[in-house]
Formats: sequence, C-alpha cells, structure tokens
Amino acid sequence: MFALVAAVTLLVWAGAAAWTSLSTRAEVERVLDRRLVEAARMVAALDIPVGGAPRQVEPSSYERQLSCQIWSLTGRLVGQSAGAPQAPLAQGAPGFSERLVDGEEWRVYTHVDETRGVRVMVGDNLQVRQHLVSDMMLGLLLPALVGLIALGALLWVGIASGLEPLARLAHDLKRRSSDSLASLEIERTPTELSPVVAAMNGLLAQLESARRAERDFVANAAHELQTPLAGLKTQADVARRAEDPQMRDRALMQISRSVDRTSRLVRQLLDLARQQAGIGMTPHRSTPLRAVLQDLKRDYASMAQSQGMEIEIAPECLEGQLAIAPDALRLALGNLVENALYHGNKGRLVRIECAERDGLELRVIDDGIGIPEGEKARLLRRFERGTAAQSQGSGLGLSIAAAAIATAGGQLELRSADSGGLVAAMHFPKHPVSLQQAAIEMT
Repeated sequence: MFALVAAVTLLVWAGAAAWTSLSTRAEVERVLDRRLVEAARMVAALDIPVGGAPRQVEPSSYERQLSCQIWSLTGRLVGQSAGAPQAPLAQGAPGFSERLVDGEEWRVYTHVDETRGVRVMVGDNLQVRQHLVSDMMLGLLLPALVGLIALGALLWVGIASGLEPLARLAHDLKRRSSDSLASLEIERTPTELSPVVAAMNGLLAQLESARRAERDFVANAAHELQTPLAGLKTQADVARRAEDPQMRDRALMQISRSVDRTSRLVRQLLDLARQQAGIGMTPHRSTPLRAVLQDLKRDYASMAQSQGMEIEIAPECLEGQLAIAPDALRLALGNLVENALYHGNKGRLVRIECAERDGLELRVIDDGIGIPEGEKARLLRRFERGTAAQSQGSGLGLSIAAAAIATAGGQLELRSADSGGLVAAMHFPKHPVSLQQAAIEMT
C-alpha cells in the first residue's frame, strides 16, 4: 500500500514540479528579456553626445551580468558599461540576438534610435543568466524535495497506524484455537473494518450452525445404526443357540430384515451427505420427466411387487420437463416412492401425478394411513418418524427429497389425500417449458 501511494504521489509531484520548473524558467527568461528591452530604451533616452571620446558607465550591481554598449550609426563606440567587452555585442540589427564574444555567450537586445543617431546594445551573459535561473529553480525544487521526503515519512506512519487494527484483528485470529467459533469483538473495530468483522461473524455463526448440525447428524446416525446392529447381534445369538429349526429360521429372517433396514439407512445417509456436498449432481438443465419416471418405475418394480403394490404414472407427467438436475430429481422421487411403498396399503396403487399450480407440481400419492396434521412439518426433519407408522423407517426419506429439490428452488409439501393416504407434493417455480408446450414440441 505504501509503495502504491508513494508511487502515485511521486508521479503527481514530479509532474507538478516539472510543470512548475518549465513555466517558471520560461517566465524568468521573459522577465530578463524585458529587462534588456527596458534598459536599452532607458539608455537611448539619455542625452548622450555622439561626438567626443567614448565614455564608460560606472560599475553597478549588475556589472557581472548586464553589459551595455552605445554605438553611433556610423559604427563608432560612444560609451559602454564597466566590464563590457570591446567588441560589439551584436551585429547591429534591431531586436534580440545571441552572439559569442571573447569566448562568452551573450543574449543581446539592440535598440536603434535614428533620431539621435545611436545604436544601444544591452546584453546578458548567458552563463551568469543560467546560474541565476538554476539558483531560482533550486530554491523552488529543494523545498519540494524536502516536502516529498517528509510526506513519504508521514504516509508510512499514517498507513502503519491505519492498518494497525487489521494487524490486531489478524493477531487475534491467529491466537484462536480451531475449536473457537465465538464472534469477534466489533466495538473496538474502526468503521472501515466493521463490515469485514460483521461478515466474519456471520461466517463464524454459519460454521457453528454447520458444526452443530454435523454433530447432531452423527449422533442421530449412530443412534439409528445402533438399533438394527443390536438386533442383528441378538438374532444371531438366538440363531446360534436355537435347537428348533423354526426358531432358527425366524431368527435368520429377522437378521435379513435388520440387514435390509441397515442397508437402507446407510444408503440414505450416503445420499443425504452426497446431496449436501453437491457430489455427483450434474449441472442444472431442462430434464425430461419421461426418462426419469420410467427408470424410477423399473428400479422400484421388484420392491412394489414384494409389497403387493403397483406404481402408476399419469400420462401427462411423461410429457413434461423440469429445470433440475436429473440426478437430484431421481433421488427425490425415489425416496418419496420408497416411502409410499413402505407406508401404503398392500394391494393398492402408488400414483405419480402432475399439475400446473403457479409452476409445476409433481405429486406422489399413496393409500396408506396418512399423517396427522400436526406431524407433517416435523416429519420433514431428519430422523423423524410418524407415531402411526406401520414400518420402522429411518426418518430420512422426506428430508433427502426436500434437500434434493431445494437445489432447483423446489419445495416439498405434505398433504392428506382424498382417499385418506398421503400426498407428497414437490412444487417447482415457473419454468421455461410448460406441460402443454412440452407436449406440442414432442408431438
């Protein structure tokens, strides 16, 4: 920061100094030239006899710089100042000229007075003039240089003082342990750093919330896994000790069910973790529903058959499209269909319907016992199960579906079906392709 500020300051200062130097030098040159003109005219206005011996003007304070010669128009030297060369300072033409006389460079102004018959030449010794201008420039630039150095020192001190709160904040962060997510103190923070500290406090609060959610997730997952694993151990002991073949078969059947339940729980945990991390999800695009729904029906056909149920898809759903990643849609629909197969009445249908409702609503409907109105919001949280559930689920299916469609702005709503079952409705905001438009395009 200091290098940047110093470089900009030096650039501006150098430009201003160069401008001042050039303009001052030009002005001084004009002043000295005007002095030559005025001196020549003043000498010409004096009553100077053209005849007689040449006269020499008494020395003055300008004798080392300014020299004057008075010549008659016939070419005779009438008078000169002390220290002036004997040779003519100029050729004789009126106006300004520069000439080398006795090894010295002179700038001369020649004034011709035809009435008096004289030619007055007043000249500056250019070496003395350059010394005068250089001394004046040095008098201007030396204070500027000293001021620039002083400004640099003040900038260094000012920037260091201004950045001290930032260094103090960095020091406080370095001293913190990795487990500390407490908010930073904002009272002692300068106004310029307050937005940064506020943003960091917001991030720390999010990290604390994420860590708390992770702890809860791990604790709930461990608790959920503990139950089927304990059942597995118990049934294994029973099967190992049982002498009755029927008792052994029942124990082995219970082991198989516990393995299935544990496998389903582990799969759902992996799906939920993958969904939250965004791993394996393809980018958002317009996804045709036909392929996803047909794959879903085929994947869950054996499960539906084992439950004595059937999956039915409304024809209009096959013609629609959704602006969501196909993996996310497949994950959400799969969990809702699986829940419906677990909790629906055997011998009944699990229906998938679509409807236009300020966007597209995709519904999975079962004919089970449904969910009491007061439990619907609670069951959208992880590891929450209904009190009237007929099977022992993991309580993750609905939360996985809600998390999956949230990536596309969708929301999951639980409603009671007319038949008494449950309607799990996934509502998506308006999308570019409606059901009718998609049907026309596919036709």
